[in-house]
Amino acid sequence: MQERITSQRKRDYLVQLHVPQGDPPRNGYPLVWLLDAPTTWAPMQQALRESDAAQAVIVGVGWDDTGGVDPNLRRRDFTLPARTTPPPPRGGGDEWDEDGDAAVFRAFLLDELQPRMLRELPADPRRQCLAGHSLSGLFVLHTLLECPDRFECFVAASPSIWWDGARIRDEATRSGPDATTGARVLITVGSREQSVGPEKPPSVAGNDEPALLGEEHMVDNASAFAALLQSQGVDCRFELFEDETHHSVLGPAMAAALAFAVSIDDAATHE
Repeated sequence: MQERITSQRKRDYLVQLHVPQGDPPRNGYPLVWLLDAPTTWAPMQQALRESDAAQAVIVGVGWDDTGGVDPNLRRRDFTLPARTTPPPPRGGGDEWDEDGDAAVFRAFLLDELQPRMLRELPADPRRQCLAGHSLSGLFVLHTLLECPDRFECFVAASPSIWWDGARIRDEATRSGPDATTGARVLITVGSREQSVGPEKPPSVAGNDEPALLGEEHMVDNASAFAALLQSQGVDCRFELFEDETHHSVLGPAMAAALAFAVSIDDAATHE
């Protein structure tokens, strides 16, 4: 199922829904908010097919656009206004059309879409997970710091911690140990992301095209950020997927996200 939704700010989104068949649990299914749906939806569906026990409602949020992934829309929705000069758009181009506007997208997600989906879907409001990959993984971490009580767990797959001079790391350090108390967090990354960064997308032709929108030390950044959260008392887990790149890691990362989202003790949430 899918639906095109226009936000109050007149921005168009394509929302995809997965609802398990059969009668839901008394308090509803866990609910996974899946960002970056043009790239994360298919591997999440594969994870659902391969899981014998994982039952969850999935809300995939993408854009009402038939031309594939738009890097400008990703930057607009998943980043803050840059303090430093960002890298050029992935796949080429000299500049971005719009500055980061994550606050507006977060308002749409939390104030418009979340209340509606909780009314319409057989989901447990206490078992909501926000999941994203790359720039949307960065957005997940920003949301963890800004609104830790709006989701029960947060999954950041290959998060772009390096973005804007590792701004998210500075913000997490300043927020202190009380900001994210009670949240569960999973940070994942592929081992081959450490030195080469996000690889060139298949749509970019030619052997000489550089790998864009990436930087070294993805593994170090993800591991260090997880350690920072752990030092602040956050229930944060880190998982490294061996021999996986920024693209190939999507399969195992979405399987891990699904397992993490449904792993909380049912007895504790269905009293």
